[in-house]
Parts: sequence; C-alpha cells; structure tokens
Amino acid sequence: MAHRIVSLHAGYEGPNGFVDGYVGRPADSGPYPGLVVVSGMGGLNWFQREITRTFARAGFVALSPDLFGGVLPQGHATQLLYKNSLDVERTVENLSAGADFVRALPWTADDAPVGIVGFCLGGGLVLLSLARKDTFGAGVVYYHSLFPDSEELEHISVPMMCHYGTRDHTTPIEEIEAFRAALDRYEKQYELFMYEGVGHSFLNPNQDSSAQRENAAAESLERTFAFFREQLGVPVPAVAQEATVEQGETPGEP
Repeated sequence: MAHRIVSLHAGYEGPNGFVDGYVGRPADSGPYPGLVVVSGMGGLNWFQREITRTFARAGFVALSPDLFGGVLPQGHATQLLYKNSLDVERTVENLSAGADFVRALPWTADDAPVGIVGFCLGGGLVLLSLARKDTFGAGVVYYHSLFPDSEELEHISVPMMCHYGTRDHTTPIEEIEAFRAALDRYEKQYELFMYEGVGHSFLNPNQDSSAQRENAAAESLERTFAFFREQLGVPVPAVAQEATVEQGETPGEP
C-alpha cells in the first residue's frame, strides 16, 4: 500500500527564466526526502507524470521540470530532434534551481540534500548535473543516452546508482562498460545493475507487456527507493514501501 498523494502543476524561477514543471508528494505533512525527476525525450508526457507520482507514492516530494518549454514532441524523429537540440548547459542550471525549489517546499527538510533521477536523455543530464553542480546529494541513472565526456565524471562527488537492460540498442553494453571503466578509474562510489533480457526504457509499461520487463521495472524501483532513503537522510514515515508505475494512456520514451 502506497502513500496517498497530491500531484499538481508547478513552476519556479531558474537562472534563465521561468521553468514549468509537475510535482507529486505525499498528502500529509512530512517532512519527506526531495527529488528532481528528469524526463527523457518525450518531455513532460503521461509517463513522466506517472513516474513522478510513483516516487510520491513511495514517500518522496518529486519535481519533474519541463525540459521543452511546454512542447510534447510527438513521434520518434521529432523527439530525437528535440533531444539533440536541447541546450544542455541551460538545462543543467534549471535542474539545479529545481533542487532549490524542492528544498523550499514545506514538505521537505530545509537542510536535507535533494536527490536527482533521470531516464534516457534525463540519465545523462543527471550525470552532468552531478559533475557540474554541488546541489544534489545522490543520483540515480536509468539507461542514459546522453554520454558526457568521461573527464566530466571525475568531478562527481556523491553516490550513484545506475540501471540498464542487456538488450538496449540505444545504450549498448559497450557504452555501459566504458562508463563503468571511467567510474572505476576515478574511484567513484556507485552501484550498477543490469537487467537480463530487457531493452531501453524498461520502466515504461508501454514499451512491452512482458513479465520480464515488469519485474525489471519493479526491482529497479525498489532499489532506487531504498538508495534514496538511505542517502538523503530524511526517514520516510512508515505508511507503505510499495509503488509501481501504472499503465499510461500515451506512449513515450522516458
């Protein structure tokens, strides 16, 4: 049984102007640990809203910033165009400002670290945010498809957890092994999990209906929830520790 939640439109001032977003949080007063949840190239679509609510049901105050200024790119080619046209430097600044917004909300502890989690494009933005900013206390990467220069990884100073499928053509095993080698070379603190037989975006129930994908999604989320509860230093009030992504109405890669 998960936390009863509230979810609503959100927004905050970033260093380059207003940033739209979406917040999910437990309905009672908390305090709860805070997260910035970074979308893939589908933007703030149905899946992204539902994964935000999933983190809220698990006992987090979760903010999903809108990466594309209100646009929901439709179709794979259009999504790739938006992904490859993204101003990465500006986006990292906006994600950092998002952490400050989360920390200022009355349901989080003022002095507690904020976590960051992202999927596909968002996974790479997590890495860049951890490397370039000191705003976040921990990060979780799902099948990142933005690949920072390995030298950037040297500047990451907080614990990470990373999740990948063994049948991912977008983030192939060669990229994962190069990433792992760089983290080891720089002696970073991380855990990396591989999920057998699943592909890219395996959190999204619209990708396929197999039990294997469903099990990988559930297992990875439980690991992620436990990691953030440990790293962010704000105990989650004991209501429930289960949360799953519900079937969405609109397909889109997270």
